[in-house]
Amino acid sequence: MPYVHNAGIQATISPQAPPQANLATASSAPSNSWYPDSGASHHVINVSQNIQQLTPFKGPDQITIGNGQGLDINSTGLTSFQSPLNPVFPLILSNLLFVPSITKNLISVSQFFKDNLVYFEFHPTFCLVKSQVSKEVLLKGLVGLDGLYQFPNLLQLPKSKSSVNT
Repeated sequence: MPYVHNAGIQATISPQAPPQANLATASSAPSNSWYPDSGASHHVINVSQNIQQLTPFKGPDQITIGNGQGLDINSTGLTSFQSPLNPVFPLILSNLLFVPSITKNLISVSQFFKDNLVYFEFHPTFCLVKSQVSKEVLLKGLVGLDGLYQFPNLLQLPKSKSSVNT
């Protein structure tokens, strides 16, 4: 059965059972970092500004965290971005669930493999995403203070009109 799991978060996603997440760590402020998750079947994001092909989520499914609280899945979609280390490589996050109240954005490692023909290398203090074809490094993540691998700021939020100089 597919599920989402990272930092104590688990979400089961199947046609028969609603998604579940078990948060074993204390809540933290939402982050713009992305956390690779080898047990996740879907990517999970907490803001909708960068989601393309946004489709409202229909159905009663929620991601349920460890204290029993349900987090609504607002919509689904996908997003794409250029590799920050090699901009000729576009990367895709498909099967993306928008869950506004989730505190960590999760990258499904298996989904990212399939969509982008890449592989991950995990080292003691950093991780790399490399092209299966060229072996070039496309992403570099670091181990955060929480001990989790993370890719900071993969998707930049659009600037608000008030912050743009005219």
